[in-house]
Amino acid sequence: MGIVRMFWRRRQRETPGGSTELPGPLADPSQVPASQPLAETIEIERDASRAACISRVAEELGRRGEEVVELFEEISSSTGWEAVMPIHLRRGGEDVFVEVETGPWEEETVESVLKAAAVLRGSEYSDAPLEVLGAYPVPSSVRYFCGRSPAIGFQLDLVLHDDPKNAGACAEGFKEAAKRHWDLNLGYDPEGLPAIEEHLLATLGERAEGGARTQILGALVRGYGCYAGEILRRRIKPKGSWRSVADWGEDLVLEFPNVTADPIGKARAFLENGPEDSAAYYVSYVLEELND
Repeated sequence: MGIVRMFWRRRQRETPGGSTELPGPLADPSQVPASQPLAETIEIERDASRAACISRVAEELGRRGEEVVELFEEISSSTGWEAVMPIHLRRGGEDVFVEVETGPWEEETVESVLKAAAVLRGSEYSDAPLEVLGAYPVPSSVRYFCGRSPAIGFQLDLVLHDDPKNAGACAEGFKEAAKRHWDLNLGYDPEGLPAIEEHLLATLGERAEGGARTQILGALVRGYGCYAGEILRRRIKPKGSWRSVADWGEDLVLEFPNVTADPIGKARAFLENGPEDSAAYYVSYVLEELND
């Protein structure tokens, strides 16, 4: 059997892009959820065949009295995304999923696990625990985002729509997530930004299991930044355009004939510092200055 990798798709459409961890105004990187029970008792061989290792873990769990429902189970979210989960258990009448990684935690591996967690949270198993076993130490961000809280659910939803090269897709993904999680029907209107920031602060203030404080993903920074930027792009004449630029430290900036705006950077500042760096205020200021 070859190595089986986790995958995701949405009606055969692949979505590129990565996700990075960012400390937020409520973040405390030193506090993460407690180690999962399995991680304390099952040792994974480094760089071994992942598929074979998953089978061995399932056999060990069976010997311990766990009910193994299925290996490499394909699950679907309500929005059409799919993922393959390595191990599906029933424990005390509750569905439990187990991810197993034998290699180092490279960016692609972290992204894969987070996208699978996002599909799980949007599926019929949305409340199921997700335990992670790794041959190498599991990053705190992976453990955190495999948990369950409003802040985690909202950000994982954005992970599935995150595309660092496509501001429009990120903005639309943010609108869809706001509808699903907050019941907000967003247009591209600056008047709605203060309410969005209130919802963000309230959501990010919710602690995850174990009392871990909120961590922020790059998908949220881009989602909110691109949404705010699309308001600027659509409402300033002549319209601006998105441009990739590395020296600004962000994925994209918004260019107008005589000025460059950085709504993603402003969204990052808001998520790091809170209302004192309001992106809503930034958008209203830029609109007033450029339209006048």
